[in-house]
Amino acid sequence: MLLSVVVPVYNVEKYLRQCLNSLLSQTLTDFEVIMIDDGSSDTSGDICEEYASLYSNFRVIHKKNEGLGLARNTGLEYVNTDYVMFLDSDDYLDFDCIETLYKYLKDNAVDLCKGGFKRVNDDGEVINRIDYNYQVFSGNYAKSHFLPRLIGSSPSYHDSFEMSVCGSIYNMSPIRNNNLKFQSEKEYISEDLVFNIDYLQHANGACVINSLGYNYRLNMHSLTTSYREDRFDACKKFYLYMHEKLEQLHYSQSTFLRLDKMFFIYLKMCISQEQSKISSLAKKDRLKNISSICRDSLVQNIISNYPIEKLGFKQAMFLKLVSYDLNRFLLFFAERGIF
Repeated sequence: MLLSVVVPVYNVEKYLRQCLNSLLSQTLTDFEVIMIDDGSSDTSGDICEEYASLYSNFRVIHKKNEGLGLARNTGLEYVNTDYVMFLDSDDYLDFDCIETLYKYLKDNAVDLCKGGFKRVNDDGEVINRIDYNYQVFSGNYAKSHFLPRLIGSSPSYHDSFEMSVCGSIYNMSPIRNNNLKFQSEKEYISEDLVFNIDYLQHANGACVINSLGYNYRLNMHSLTTSYREDRFDACKKFYLYMHEKLEQLHYSQSTFLRLDKMFFIYLKMCISQEQSKISSLAKKDRLKNISSICRDSLVQNIISNYPIEKLGFKQAMFLKLVSYDLNRFLLFFAERGIF
């Protein structure tokens, strides 16, 4: 086999067949599918068993529930091929996705090839497209110029790449040679980004292509639509972890500004979840939570040292409202989806 596709599975019986059928329809066929049933309580595990019994290149491993990152680690333990791809079990691929990614990976002799993606709803309707211009980052240029753009955009431009490991093909050599693993998302909220940073310290290069073969299903129970009481603490923890990691790797100030801009996106998520349709708290308590975020010393320090004047109007206005703890305005805008 040329390549392995690791598919973590957890309670996705509604979507799993579409995901697995999209693998059966690929134009490149020399690959295996490693399904990791992460302790599903619905029929997802049975569906995995069905496909494993019908197709010789499909196999299933059942394990207790530990989360997405650790399920991917289990999958990596079973990879015996030279390349790996990750596919979330509620998503699906266009018929030529794997072949296109692999072709560009080999043509450019790099370890990582990343494509764009489409966001789709349950009816398959495309909500939006995230596409990139074709670029090659050879050698250490991937570490110095591709990696920072996975973290976030620069102050002046929207030039980031999606941090997800999905929709990419990885050479397994850097993973095996350096024992690379995913963190648990229960520990750090963006385990994909941490994995990519670790991977790119050892990769011989990367390329980004203008392909949209990965279909990412919008999840109405995702981070942005469900209330999480400790979300702000989790965002701070991840920011501080990333800051220390990037310092140890000797990244420049421009990369830290990208990290700051990513943190501002997390702030919007934290404040947005205080809107009435997500939070069940009384208004006074929601305003109190927003004020607590605004007055946080880390938040104030990051904003005070960021070149706000380089941002667009809406982004700059958001940070000004936070810096002055204008919680009522923040809640007003959050209720109307302006942020």
